[in-house]
Amino acid sequence: MTKKQLCIIFIGSGSLGVLVLFGIDIVGAGQFSGIGPAQRLGLLAAGGLILVGLTLLPLGDKPA
Repeated sequence: MTKKQLCIIFIGSGSLGVLVLFGIDIVGAGQFSGIGPAQRLGLLAAGGLILVGLTLLPLGDKPA
């Protein structure tokens, strides 16, 4: 597995997490109107995954 593949996995899973968290808000599955505290933590974690993925992007095809 290369660092570029890890980059794609991290960015993809972080983006999917953001979409799921906003999808929960659209469906109305929470007690809060708007973004609740659990969603904020989830968005922070998903953003962290995306940031880690972006830092791996310049490293290219080196083995992980």
